[in-house]
Amino acid sequence: MRRRRLHAAVAAAAWIVSFESPLVGQTAGTVDIGASVVEYDGFLVSGAAVVSPALRFDAENLSLGAQGSWTLFESGNQIVQATVAGAWLTPPRGGWRVEFSGSAGAAKYADERGYGHVLARTRLHMSGERAGGWVGATTGGSFGDSSQVPFELAVGGWTVQDRLTLVGTLSATWLGTDGHVDLLGAARWAGERVEVEGRAGMRPWAESGEGVGEARVGAWADLSALVSLTDRIKLALSGGAYPSDPVRQVLGATYVTVGLRFDIFRRQVSPVPTITGAMARAARERAVTESSSRARLEIGPWGDPRALLVHVAGARSVELMGDFTDWQPLGLAQTGPDTWEIRVSLTPGAHRVNIRVDGGRWLAPRGTRLEQTEFGGPVGVVVIP
Repeated sequence: MRRRRLHAAVAAAAWIVSFESPLVGQTAGTVDIGASVVEYDGFLVSGAAVVSPALRFDAENLSLGAQGSWTLFESGNQIVQATVAGAWLTPPRGGWRVEFSGSAGAAKYADERGYGHVLARTRLHMSGERAGGWVGATTGGSFGDSSQVPFELAVGGWTVQDRLTLVGTLSATWLGTDGHVDLLGAARWAGERVEVEGRAGMRPWAESGEGVGEARVGAWADLSALVSLTDRIKLALSGGAYPSDPVRQVLGATYVTVGLRFDIFRRQVSPVPTITGAMARAARERAVTESSSRARLEIGPWGDPRALLVHVAGARSVELMGDFTDWQPLGLAQTGPDTWEIRVSLTPGAHRVNIRVDGGRWLAPRGTRLEQTEFGGPVGVVVIP
């Protein structure tokens, strides 16, 4: 029994720094390197170092992700963990959508037998422009320490107001003869260089035996933040407490983590925070209905490199990025009172481009066709003959 609980404790360290970080998911490829101090339920304080790579693809109706982690404890013990997940949303019908999703995870501790889980979930979403809700069910199975079949029912709601997202959920979970009820609230704010999310919850009822991740009545809260140091490096900070998760064989704990996130590659820069697929869709719809940038883009009729002119009144700085810059921001030079210019090579065909004025939000410039990106933000499309 103690060995199984140790397995869960080791897996939880990777869960803290990587998989359950609420700020993961806005980049296509990242590597996290961090250190954590953790006190698990029933265990002494322990330190751990974690390296965690992650990949994610987001389209309008489809999200796919994979993540792994290598965790080294101060005792010298280590664990390797991997998780894959995917979700698909049906096209909207009067604001209603159905989501089908699944995840699979596995972990291997030292020379012990591996263990893991496979889960499938279905949710019915009702979404408006700035708010919505869902009801769903989850089931699956596990291998290794437990062979019981989990079942979960959950309802939730969310709202998006400018840069702030609020979420609330109520879930009831059963694993064999054990069960518990959780209430959870989350708030997320995304600025230009800082993203912060706080979570608070309580477990008012639990009936549990002595298995892995024993569910207990109680309350918890944690806070996480990402601070951009450069275009490719972020400082990751988090701390607080989280509850046990018997389904995924995770013990409850209190913790503090510090680390760095490195963006290895990006498909697009996302100005929109997402916590659930439904919220991402609502944010996309809201972003497209917003007015585009006050800047107007003009493309020179000839030349290679071709002149790109941005006309905007009263600007102190103008930046441009697009698929032809590998989504790396480029500064423009002021060539007139309200005119800024840069020369870039453009191949014939359709190109995506965004403009940022005075360090503000990335927006689609006037003079382009407004579309949605895979990550939820507005982007301008131009066609080069």
